[in-house]
Amino acid sequence: MTVDAGFFSGSTEPANGARGPVLQPQPTDCLELSTGHRVAYQEYGKPSGFPMFYFHDSGSSRLECTFFHGAAKAYGYRLIAIDRPGIGCSEYYDNASPESVANDVAELADCLEIGQFAVLSLGSGGIFALMLAFHHRHRVTEVLSLGGVPGSSFKEANPGASFGRYWHQLTPTLVNLLVRAKHALSRDKQWQSRERLIQILCDADRRALQESRTRNILELDQQEVLRQGARGLAQDMANCYRKLDFSLDDLDVPVTIWQGKSDNLSLRTDCEFMLSRIPAARYFRVPNRGYFFFLGGMDSVFSRMHGHKPSSLAFAA
Repeated sequence: MTVDAGFFSGSTEPANGARGPVLQPQPTDCLELSTGHRVAYQEYGKPSGFPMFYFHDSGSSRLECTFFHGAAKAYGYRLIAIDRPGIGCSEYYDNASPESVANDVAELADCLEIGQFAVLSLGSGGIFALMLAFHHRHRVTEVLSLGGVPGSSFKEANPGASFGRYWHQLTPTLVNLLVRAKHALSRDKQWQSRERLIQILCDADRRALQESRTRNILELDQQEVLRQGARGLAQDMANCYRKLDFSLDDLDVPVTIWQGKSDNLSLRTDCEFMLSRIPAARYFRVPNRGYFFFLGGMDSVFSRMHGHKPSSLAFAA
C-alpha cells in the first residue's frame, strides 16, 4: 500500500525543557546486561505511555530522538532511545552485530519490565529495528521505519553468485576501515563534512536546517557520537551494510515506511523493495518534504499507527 501523506503539523518540543546544547549530556540510565554489555538509554515522550524503542541513524546517537519528544508526549508514547555499542555512553564491544544489538534491546526491555513494545527507526537504524522485530516478533507490535535502510542490507545475493556472496561479506569490513581512517585524518574538520552534506540536501531540508534549535540538536548529537572516539561509529556504520540473516517475506510484524518525496539521502527503491517483500507493510510518501520530513511532522506518523491510538488523556498531556 502506497499513499501520499496529507498536511503535516506537530511539535518538536525539546526533551526535559532543554533550550540549547549542554556539554556532555548524561543519559537517563546506563545498565549492564547479563552479557556484560553496558547500554545507555534516554527516555522521551510520555513516561507512562506505551513503550517504543528508538534506533538512531548511522552517524547519530540517542540524542537524535529529541526531535520526536513533543509528538510522542502528545500521542501517549514512551520513547526509549538507545546508544548502540561504542556510540555516546554505551560501552563498545567488538564484533557487535545487528542481531546482538537487537538481543541487547530485548534484555533491556526485560530490565525495564516492558513486555510488548513498538519500534521506531530513522535511516540506517532500520536494519536493527527489523532484526529486533524478526527475532523477538512475539514482543514487537509494530515497526515505524523513517527513510528505510541501506539497500545493500536488503538485496539478497544470488546463492549461485560467488562474487555477490563475497562482496556482502567484505563490505562491512571495508566500511569499518574507511570510516576509522577518515576520522583519524580529519578530526578537526567535521564542519566540512556537515557543509558538504547540506550542499546535497533538497531545498526543503535546507530550510528545515536553518532553524537554530535544529542545528543545536544536530551539533550536540554529532559530539555525542564521537564521545568515545571513532571505532564505535565505524563498527556501527559497517553493520548497516550487513546482509539480513532472514528473508523479509518471513517478517510478520506490521511495518509502516515513511519517506519525504524530495528525499535525496535515502532511496525510494529501497522503501519500495521493503514494501514488496514485507507482508504487512505500508508506505507513505510525504509531498514537498525531504529526509528531515519528521521535523514538525511526527503527528501524522503517530496518528497512522496500527494500534495504541492516543487517548483523550494523551492529547491533554
